[in-house]
Amino acid sequence: MSMVESILLCLLVTLVITTYVGWRSGNERRDVGLLAGLTALCGVGTATALAV
Repeated sequence: MSMVESILLCLLVTLVITTYVGWRSGNERRDVGLLAGLTALCGVGTATALAV
């Protein structure tokens, strides 16, 4: 695993945790949805980087 893949994986884990905490703390649905979309995009990028 290269440095870029490690950084993307750490970013993805951090975004997942942040999305979960934002959802559990009762933030606005729109904001949590935006964060979830960003997490999904990061997940796609990480999966692509790991596959190549």
